[in-house]
Amino acid sequence: MLNRKIIVVGGSAAGPAAAAKAKRVNPNHEVILYEASEYISVGTCEIPYVLSRKIENYENILFFSPESFEAEKKVKVRNFHRVESIDKIKKKILVRDLKKNFQFEETYDKLILCTGSTKRSHPEFPKGLKNVFYLKTVDDMLEIQKFIQSYEISNSMIIGAGFTGLEALDFVKKYSKNIFLVDRNLSPLDGFSEEVQKIILDEIQSDNCEFIGGAANLTPKIKNEKVEAVTINGQTYPTDLILITIGFEPNSNLAQSANLAHHMDSTIRVDKKLQTSDDNIYAAGDCISVENFITKRPMWLPLATLSYNFGHIAGANAAGESIYAQPVVKNIIFKVGCLSVAHVGLNHAEIKAAGFEFREVSSIGNSRISIMPDGEKHFIKVFFDYNNQKIFGAEMIGGEDLVGKANLISFAIKNHISIDKLHLNDYAYTPTLSPFIETLSIIGKKSKD
Repeated sequence: MLNRKIIVVGGSAAGPAAAAKAKRVNPNHEVILYEASEYISVGTCEIPYVLSRKIENYENILFFSPESFEAEKKVKVRNFHRVESIDKIKKKILVRDLKKNFQFEETYDKLILCTGSTKRSHPEFPKGLKNVFYLKTVDDMLEIQKFIQSYEISNSMIIGAGFTGLEALDFVKKYSKNIFLVDRNLSPLDGFSEEVQKIILDEIQSDNCEFIGGAANLTPKIKNEKVEAVTINGQTYPTDLILITIGFEPNSNLAQSANLAHHMDSTIRVDKKLQTSDDNIYAAGDCISVENFITKRPMWLPLATLSYNFGHIAGANAAGESIYAQPVVKNIIFKVGCLSVAHVGLNHAEIKAAGFEFREVSSIGNSRISIMPDGEKHFIKVFFDYNNQKIFGAEMIGGEDLVGKANLISFAIKNHISIDKLHLNDYAYTPTLSPFIETLSIIGKKSKD
């Protein structure tokens, strides 16, 4: 194998994984990682827990510094360097050194784009407002920390009641007397079943938190570069801090400017080897779509675990191996207050949109046998094919024990295990850790009724 010069663009989850794997495949390859920001290999999922002080120091979520990554992985790291364009014909990139503010060209044999995702901006809130924040990067986190340490906060507003907004409630409650959680939909967690939405609503509307749904029109009142209040559907709410969590979008501008093929949602189009429409360019992470195992269609799923795994595949293939990416079963779990919420496969709205005929079955259970103290109740709903009983997905809400149940459902989907087989599994039992009859077993029996 000829030695190659492999350039990786992006230093979050996929980029370092791709770079390290490429170097392991052939230590003689020259591998260079470019990152526009200061940090690489950041645990972005952990950012809310730094702000809530469950993680003591933000440095704990910086798994590598540029220096330590270079020393351990033997990959050259160039942070504060932004890749601004790609010349596919000459196989070179144009890079700007952001500290010295000058441009230079760099040639490559193989290029891996791991440009990630960007936060979606709210059109009603202009940039530069001193008390309006987003939650995506380490710099975002540090700005929020500085603000909440400098000002007394009576009223806070979180705009967006999806995964990120609900997770953010945990740390905002520590600093704010009152919280307004705002969403354009009538309920939090749009797309989930009414039962799950109601449980979430009951959970978040305690502890001085008010949910404002159907918020179609938001008008901020701005004074001295701060938002003093927001008018929503004609009613005005005072606020000292605003956190906007209305989602993310793929960062594929670099790829699109190079005329690489992309999907309608702007994600970069890749094949099963994560090769783009150019044979010498690969892509991985939040900037691409993955194949949904159930629908067989492209799906944008910005998860750190997927970025890491797909980064490995892109790095291996760019370095000369031949590894294929597999279709993905969506498997997400997060915390809302004391509750864990899991979404596996397709949810209610996604199944309808795909046009599948389906049934659903649900059950309420407990994490321990009922005579034991400290058990946590849970609600589980499973969706399955009306004809062959193959599982489409599940929604769960309850305690920490749901992690194992979500993983079991994901395994069942990927291995074509029908819902009625769930009650045939031999489940472990001990009074301090599990119910006498596993809830998934009950669901399996109910599916045949």
